[in-house]
Amino acid sequence: MVPDDVTVLYEMWSDPEHHMITNESPMLIESLAARRARLEKLQAEPDTHAARFTAETIADGTVIGTCNLWGIDAFNQLAHLGISVLPAARAQGYGREMLRLLCRYGFRFRNLHRIELETLATNAGMRKLAESCGFALEGVQRERAYDGDGFSDIVLYGLLRQEWSR
Repeated sequence: MVPDDVTVLYEMWSDPEHHMITNESPMLIESLAARRARLEKLQAEPDTHAARFTAETIADGTVIGTCNLWGIDAFNQLAHLGISVLPAARAQGYGREMLRLLCRYGFRFRNLHRIELETLATNAGMRKLAESCGFALEGVQRERAYDGDGFSDIVLYGLLRQEWSR
C-alpha cells in the first residue's frame, strides 16, 4: 500500500455501510489528507502484526480494493484475513484471487499454520467465497457485531496449512 492509493480507496473507506461490515470500531470521519497521513505513518512505522496490500489489476494497475492479514501471531502461527473490493470491481472474481494470494503469502512467506476469516452471518457473498476457497465453518458468535440496525451474528471460518496445500 502506498500513500497515492488513498485517493482511489478514500470513497470506500468513507462509506458508512462499508465500514459497518468491515470494521468493529465506530466510524470516524477523516479528510483525505488525514487518511493519507495515517497511511504514511503506517509505512514509516510498520506493524509486525499486520500485512496490508492494495489490490490492483494485472492488466493496467487499476486499484480495485485492499486485502490484509491482521492479528498475526508468530508464536501460534495464525492470522486473520480481510478483503475489501471497490463496488465497480465486485462480482468479477477478484475477491477469490485476493483470498488465494493472501493465503499463499500467509502460509508460504509468513509460515502460518492457520488463517481465520470472520464475517457477518448475513454476508452471503463472503461466506460463499470462503467456503469455495476451502475455509471450514467453525462456529457462530451470536449477536457479536453491531450492524447499524442491531446486533448480528459473526461466523468464523478457518483454513489450515495442510488443507490449503491440497
